[in-house]
Amino acid sequence: MIAKKLKAVVISGDVIASSRIKPLQRKKLQTKLDRFAQTYFKLYPDLQFQQYRGDSLQVTLSKNRVYALSVALQLQSFLLMEEFKIRLALGIGEISFQSKDVITSDGSAFQLSGPLLDDIKKRNALIGVTAVNNDFAAEWKVHSESLNFLLQRLSAAQAEALYHLLQNKKQEEIAKTLKITQPSVHQRLQAAGAQVFTSIIQRFESTVTLL
Repeated sequence: MIAKKLKAVVISGDVIASSRIKPLQRKKLQTKLDRFAQTYFKLYPDLQFQQYRGDSLQVTLSKNRVYALSVALQLQSFLLMEEFKIRLALGIGEISFQSKDVITSDGSAFQLSGPLLDDIKKRNALIGVTAVNNDFAAEWKVHSESLNFLLQRLSAAQAEALYHLLQNKKQEEIAKTLKITQPSVHQRLQAAGAQVFTSIIQRFESTVTLL
């Protein structure tokens, strides 16, 4: 199906060291990916999520593309809770050809996301964001470095608290969910650099609509 220059964000992902994951852990990983996909299908009806080659995936958001970075970071923190790591590359552009399968669709968003994933793999990074617009791409190269610095240092406990925060939960709600005290939640979020994550997400949401 030909898309009429559908603006979108494409997220390409690859689970790190997936070949070394033991069978029981692989089953847990797949369960978490399935649960994540089903949850976000309900939140964002325009979201498409498809796995391929085992532990690689592609996600597209069009109408709700402003939330793409938040979704990506929620996926990463969701997996880090069980100490799984995934690389994610966000390409911001258009979908010029949309098929039933995400991986056979095409457009500038796909053409940016795929090569960026290869690039961050070479650099042993966890996330990258780019777009056709050179000024935007230059700015987000810097923001991506900041996100990588924080993501590489997240503990499982910090990732768990961050995941709930990125779902717009208050610290008191998070404390109740995790069965810990509110000061403990605050401590985990502070150590995670949560304020930096939320500031960068807000920047993404305010600028991606201009592309």
